[in-house]
Amino acid sequence: MTEQDHELQDLGWFRKLRSYVTIEPVIVFYIFGVVSSTGLKVFEYEKACATKLDVDLAVCEFFPQLEDNNLCDDVATEEMTNSSSAQMLSAIANFTTASDPHFSKTVCSAKEKSINEVAFLNSYRSIITGLVQAVVLLFAGSWSDRVGLRKPCILIPIAADVANFCVLILCATFMREISLEVTGILPNLLTSLSGGTPLVVTGMYSYLTVCTSEKNRTFRFACAAVVIATIPIGANFFSGFLFKSLGFVKLCLLCIVTDSIGLMYGFFILKEPTEISDNSTVQEKESRSNQNGGTLNESWRKLFDFTLVIDCIQVLTRKRNFNLRLIVILTVVVYFINYGSLGDAESAAILAYLRFNWITNLGTWISYDLATTLLGTLLAMGVLSKRFGVSDFLICVFSVCFTLVGKPIMAYAVSAVKPHLYYVATSIDVFEGSKTVAIRSIVSKLVEQHEIGKMLAIIGIVDSMQVVIYPTLYSTVYLKTQDFFLGSVFLLSEAFLLVSLGFYITLYFLVKESNRRKAAEMTKQNEKEGIDNPAMEITSL
Repeated sequence: MTEQDHELQDLGWFRKLRSYVTIEPVIVFYIFGVVSSTGLKVFEYEKACATKLDVDLAVCEFFPQLEDNNLCDDVATEEMTNSSSAQMLSAIANFTTASDPHFSKTVCSAKEKSINEVAFLNSYRSIITGLVQAVVLLFAGSWSDRVGLRKPCILIPIAADVANFCVLILCATFMREISLEVTGILPNLLTSLSGGTPLVVTGMYSYLTVCTSEKNRTFRFACAAVVIATIPIGANFFSGFLFKSLGFVKLCLLCIVTDSIGLMYGFFILKEPTEISDNSTVQEKESRSNQNGGTLNESWRKLFDFTLVIDCIQVLTRKRNFNLRLIVILTVVVYFINYGSLGDAESAAILAYLRFNWITNLGTWISYDLATTLLGTLLAMGVLSKRFGVSDFLICVFSVCFTLVGKPIMAYAVSAVKPHLYYVATSIDVFEGSKTVAIRSIVSKLVEQHEIGKMLAIIGIVDSMQVVIYPTLYSTVYLKTQDFFLGSVFLLSEAFLLVSLGFYITLYFLVKESNRRKAAEMTKQNEKEGIDNPAMEITSL
């Protein structure tokens, strides 16, 4: 083979690889926005301090510096020693005057009060935003299936993300004038009205389902899942460092740039899947008809058709053979309950910030958590599921058992101020992410192909309802128990884990029985066909 032939072969592989890349660039630039996560948390604490407490702004602006000098650890008693006062005054020379000997004590007190204000905000803003998002997803999933448009489900939440960062920049500019409630609710409300990340994920998997053949669909789903899992690892790792080096406003501007790149790629390069998939005559017809404005406007009006809600509900209520309807409903229920064990994520971040003074270390720990979760998911799916053929429900049982061990360790870590135990608990809970993947795999096998978009929309709705209930519950438990046991939120997760474990075991036996009945029915049908078919009798002779 000549050198030119090698070059042509390499070019062929490149073209083949390029043909697989469709939705991934949009998702990469959108998910990169999580780089603002650590900065947003600290900014909300500063905003609570600036608007809720009667202190100087210098006190609030000093919060990020607590990670480096641990001034709050030095304030162990009501009266500080001369040496600690001198150390404190030298550390805060740029933030206050030397005539204020109690600045360190004020900062630490303001920090605790600000955290409580944000925790109280979490207890009710999730109700507002979660309900709105659930309603949007209820319509959007069925609408996407009905009109054959997938790009709006992906691009509209990204455009809303750009608007969110613009609002946050305004809130950072007017620290005293714009309240904590506006800062905390308005950006989240914009996200909810657009469908947010659940709608992006629904649109992404629906897009890949339509434009990819069944032969290549598993590979394409795996590629998308890897992108979704790996980008936050790097983004979270650098989130604290970028916040402390750039500041919150410049960090928001960086996210606006990346979101805008994703939007431009989606508008000008990404095609609707109906334009690149030729295996559906109906889809081709819709693609051609959507080119004229009247039909396109009619498609958008269908978004508010209440029969879309009925379509989603019917996925759960329609009668299915072999007890599959009960299995589908219980799977959705256990998915909802299972999130209860994940609902302590926000509380875990708050406690790490409060007890360990983590900022850059918070992003590092979150990245470590995501990396170990990805590794555990690959092991569970690749080894347990693929190699040994373990049932999806047994994988969920396996995952829950490890998480049951990790939660009490985290509770002890925050109570005894042992930061390294956060990493120990995360290392034990390595199979946490396999539950989510297994559930999505389960529901894709329980429903028919034309119901996948609606079923994914239902999962998205469940995600939204979880946001309505669990953050409120965990914030309330945190505020009520912080005086005597800070780690109580992790024990609440333990209770949800035990309930979900019972559901997973029950579902395993239900699916096993369903498969047995299905196999018996097929055997009976084959035997009947063998008797009634004359050709079978001749062959046997």
